Amino acid sequence: MALGLACAGTGNREAIAVLEPMLNDAVNYVRQGVLIASALICIQHTEATCPKVKMFREHYMKVISDKHDDIMAKFGAILAHGILDAGGRNVTVSLLTRSGQNDTMSVVGLLVFTQFWYWFPFSLFLSLAFSPTCLVTLNQDLKMPNVDYISNAPPSVFAYPPALVDKKEEKKEKVETVVLSITAKQKKRDLEKKGEKTDEAVAMETDSDEKKVTTATTTDEDNKSKKDVDDKDKMASVEKKDDPTALSNKKEKEPDSEILHNPTRVVKAQQRVLSLPKGSRYQPIKDITHAGILLVKDTQMNEPETLVELAKAGGPTKEEDLPEPPPPEPFEYRDE
Repeated sequence: MALGLACAGTGNREAIAVLEPMLNDAVNYVRQGVLIASALICIQHTEATCPKVKMFREHYMKVISDKHDDIMAKFGAILAHGILDAGGRNVTVSLLTRSGQNDTMSVVGLLVFTQFWYWFPFSLFLSLAFSPTCLVTLNQDLKMPNVDYISNAPPSVFAYPPALVDKKEEKKEKVETVVLSITAKQKKRDLEKKGEKTDEAVAMETDSDEKKVTTATTTDEDNKSKKDVDDKDKMASVEKKDDPTALSNKKEKEPDSEILHNPTRVVKAQQRVLSLPKGSRYQPIKDITHAGILLVKDTQMNEPETLVELAKAGGPTKEEDLPEPPPPEPFEYRDE
């Protein structure tokens, strides 16, 4: 846990190398601490920035789904999985402010969080240590103008992790067994030798044998037709592979940079590769690599300014905002 708190959000490989061998420790509370600490270190990291993230995610799911695993390890895996996806994957754990000072609220939150072994609701104090990873640009009127940023890294490096997909079980269809005509003839010979059945019974069996033979021939024809269709599909797939346009689409390279729009998600490791496009109308008052809420100066005050349209907030509304119901239709009241 000490490693997890000290290296929270850094993806430190040396710390992960210390924790990884203890994932299968014999002591359950040790495994619990390792699971939580690994999530604190790997929060908001992808396979490009921390290759062990995928392995940890799979291990968390394995521990959670294992019915025979210890409850302490399961609790740690559930907490770890929640930490990795905290805040919709838009927050990180940080003990420092953006200016580099100690964040008292984060320190207190993590301190109380570590006492969850005594009373599990203490784990909720971890939310005090979360800080949003975003970049919001504001003008002199504290409104959001339309500003673009350049992230000088491939999009997959800092992208959201892929969503979980439920595995669909494929139902196996039953295949009827085909009886060969040779076995039917052999049965007929055995019956003739033993003399246990009459001629009528033998005739009935021969009729059924003929039906089985016809079904066998039809299945052979169906198999041949299926093979012909498969051969055609294989030829078509080979033609597609040889098609240069298809190969070019598969080998399409990922761009070296991407354009982000105000406001946007910017993780800590992404801050150092941010820049404004050349000739940008807005110039930041402080360095753009600090991210967070950033004030900018408009260099073209005489031209009209386009602002970001604010989305309507959801949730309950006041009764005053609701439309009045229509009056009831006229009716006759009869007192009986």
